[in-house]
Amino acid sequence: MTAIELYGTATSPYVRRVHALAIEFGLDCTHVDTASDAGQARLRALSPVWKIPAVVLDGEPLFDSRVIGEELVRRQAKAGALGEFAPLDEGFAARNLSTVIDGALDSLINVFYLKRDGISPEAASYLAKQGARAASAMTWVEAQLDEAGHWLTPSGRFGLPELNLITTLEWMRFRATYPVDAHPKLAAFVAFHTERPSLVATRPPA
Repeated sequence: MTAIELYGTATSPYVRRVHALAIEFGLDCTHVDTASDAGQARLRALSPVWKIPAVVLDGEPLFDSRVIGEELVRRQAKAGALGEFAPLDEGFAARNLSTVIDGALDSLINVFYLKRDGISPEAASYLAKQGARAASAMTWVEAQLDEAGHWLTPSGRFGLPELNLITTLEWMRFRATYPVDAHPKLAAFVAFHTERPSLVATRPPA
């Protein structure tokens, strides 16, 4: 069985994706909390960019959430153990979805932390641009959903695009960084997937 040592915090949407995949696939996952001084020291000893999530996967380090997620799905597919999870789609459309979803998330994470440091959008045009970029991205993503607002994956199976989007949207609500409910299909998407066991188990505390 694949063994994962996962470095990160409970509130990071990128860390949550990896944790949720471990639950989806029944993998042995050990957590290193990088919010602690000891955990942060271990992260910095492992990764030169100090970025979360980082993992040690069967003894080998990986430093990026998208790389980690795709590797886990590939391994499960090779073992014939994907279950109901959608196979990895490496086409341009799926890659564009990941890029746009992560672009919106990264923009709003920047806004969130800069606001915590006392910088307001009114005082910094950079923050206003990040917010506008996220709005553009979410409008585009909403248009990629099926008519009911349930699926990005054409097969109608839960896969990496759905995982990436639900963790992004729930983080936006958790941190109050974006009006998800202004997009009816995005709100429908959250309502449809929110009780999935891997998502319930990894939801950050209120």
